[in-house]
Amino acid sequence: MQPTVQLSKADSKVLAQVFDPESSPNRPEVLVDPSLPPDARIQDQDLLSTLKAQEKRAIRVIEEYEKSRGTSSPSKEAAYLSALSILDNLISQRPEYASARNNRAQLRRWRFEDRRLLFSATKSEGLAAVHDLQTSISLASPGRPSEAVSPGQGKLLAQSYTQLAAIYHAGSKDLAEASSNDIEIDGEKWTGQRFEEEASRLFYLGALYGNEVAKALAVHTNPHAKLCGNIVKEAMRKEIEGV
Repeated sequence: MQPTVQLSKADSKVLAQVFDPESSPNRPEVLVDPSLPPDARIQDQDLLSTLKAQEKRAIRVIEEYEKSRGTSSPSKEAAYLSALSILDNLISQRPEYASARNNRAQLRRWRFEDRRLLFSATKSEGLAAVHDLQTSISLASPGRPSEAVSPGQGKLLAQSYTQLAAIYHAGSKDLAEASSNDIEIDGEKWTGQRFEEEASRLFYLGALYGNEVAKALAVHTNPHAKLCGNIVKEAMRKEIEGV
């Protein structure tokens, strides 16, 4: 019979915090206040309704393409350019409207997909998506960590963090298969490890704002959890085998 491996309470606590960051007593809190206006930057509700209507126009273009795909519908490129034009105009009119930037980044991900998005021919599109998501996060975030956000802003932050994490996660995979060890983004060298660590951090933040996909991937992509997991598995193997 194989011996039972026992961990001390301290070891169990450390492992729990590595594999389940939400169990940590130092876990940051996200405050959501339903009484706050839907968009902290745009207080005029009539204007906000108009902006949302324009966003939905762009979304409908893609939805209609997906429904009629395989028929005599416009090409994916034509649908993309049509929706992009709507969002470009919207953002040029209201650059402080974070939701449109989040949707424009999602549109680029839909058109070009995450893999290889930051490489070669699609790099400019990938960087545009990254910059849109970074700006969306900046616009939607509270002024201080102790301040609350509206439910709508919380959902937007969850989406923006998770989308940006997905792009970086794909970047880490792309570099693992590439001949080079890094790529340049905005004048800085990004290695596969940096992509992986940043993706894990952003998935974690997306999870804090309620994104379930981000919650699952935050641990899956955590390089420290992976390293710790490998160490624990090896230690348990040696103890079981009596090495």
